[in-house]
Amino acid sequence: MGDSLTTENNTLATKRYFNYIQEDLHIKQVNNYGMNGSTVGNLFAPISERYTTMDNSANLITVFAGINDYGKGQALGMPSDTTNKTYYGALDVLIKGLIKKYPGQKIGFISMYKQSFFPPTNKLGIPDYAYINASIEVCHRYNIKHLNLYNLDSFDLSKPDVNGYSVGDGIHLNNKGHRHLADTMEVFIKGL
Repeated sequence: MGDSLTTENNTLATKRYFNYIQEDLHIKQVNNYGMNGSTVGNLFAPISERYTTMDNSANLITVFAGINDYGKGQALGMPSDTTNKTYYGALDVLIKGLIKKYPGQKIGFISMYKQSFFPPTNKLGIPDYAYINASIEVCHRYNIKHLNLYNLDSFDLSKPDVNGYSVGDGIHLNNKGHRHLADTMEVFIKGL
């Protein structure tokens, strides 16, 4: 589940992280629920609502999202929020919902890496890392494993792309970037 980095319609790379993961880990079937521009909160194609349409038989669920909430100005809210009108609340709705929908299955949340597509502070005056911290906090609350790509220097697209991972827009990845993302996520998935 995710946004433009997860959608199968992403034409910026011919092979994407989930394709590599499927091959490397010999996963029989991948159900892709990525959608361009999708937010966790209620602003656009909310993941906190879309998760209900996911296949009930999944045994490994990953959510790679949050950058559009930051970039589009989803209210951050408070840790006590429980509706998808804020990012904190939407995370609460989503994670509680996934736990109920997939009892006993492996669930992981992946936060966005540093990027330069959106400014370092959004239109609400909130820095990008505040959304990462919210994800970490809510995942911890429900004992959901969290992969924080924001703290990985190899994924820092806010600087010149010395690794050659970006398509040049400061956020989307090329094939090489998706390969690196897959390698990073595979270690995380094996630990779920």
